[in-house]
Amino acid sequence: MVKKQSQHGGKDAAAPFALFAQHDGLPPLSSVQAIPAMFEDSTHQIWRCETADGSMLLKICQQNNLALSSCWQVIEQLFGRYLPYELGKIDAIQQQLEQYGQLPLPELLGCASQTAETPAFMLNRFVGGRMLSAELLTEPMIAQLARHSASLHAHELTLWGDLSHPEYDAEFWPEVLLKTLVRQAGEQGIAEPWLPLVVSQIELINPTVFAPIMLDNRWDQYLFEADKITALVDIDAFVAGPRELELILLEYQLNEQQADVFARSYQETLALPELKDVRLCYRFLLFLMNALGETDLDKWMRHPVRW
Repeated sequence: MVKKQSQHGGKDAAAPFALFAQHDGLPPLSSVQAIPAMFEDSTHQIWRCETADGSMLLKICQQNNLALSSCWQVIEQLFGRYLPYELGKIDAIQQQLEQYGQLPLPELLGCASQTAETPAFMLNRFVGGRMLSAELLTEPMIAQLARHSASLHAHELTLWGDLSHPEYDAEFWPEVLLKTLVRQAGEQGIAEPWLPLVVSQIELINPTVFAPIMLDNRWDQYLFEADKITALVDIDAFVAGPRELELILLEYQLNEQQADVFARSYQETLALPELKDVRLCYRFLLFLMNALGETDLDKWMRHPVRW
């Protein structure tokens, strides 16, 4: 349910009005509705804003929540992307996704990094549609997503890190990955038997090229109508990284038949990479990120292989 707020709805409801007033070029704001967070560690407060220029969606970064999010802790440690400082560069990421991807994105109307006076935010044109879920996923949508992913993965980058300005050489990936895995496993109290196994496999991971990948690639990030994905609505967690990492995340969300559909469509553009040597480490990393909410590590690591 969407909880309605008004200009007189208290301090939280006043935040969108303050942001609109402080940034030039934004139309007058008439009313706002707070959209409840889907997850306890959600990093944004989202508002639907009614303006003289139509409906918009405002996402205000909640800096304090970043410490509660395993996903964003890993993104900061591994990719050097600290959301409150990088959100103001989301336009550079949007431009790449529009140029190299195949899915529509909501129009970006404004963005800013955190300052001493205001939080980081992004403002998009509101787009309608139904939120996708595993139960509503169809084969045409899977094929569409596969073509989009392959198109992005075909955009090869020699550096990795924050997608708006990747700056790390390929040779440093295994070292930084290892440090991140060990640190996060220690903080989460995870050791035997998986951590030693993962550490022993690090030497097998030596990517030479990277691509735009979405580290929180889940069905709720997409809108659809009929059998077509109509919008990708959340691009905050895009980074420049190894495409194998995103494919292993998708491997958890597709059954065997769906994975076959994805593979066929993906390979119309790009050959699927070999995942055997990296699967153990990347599965462990995704678990540490709480990528899909699974709490049973043994179950997670033994998930069926799709590709």
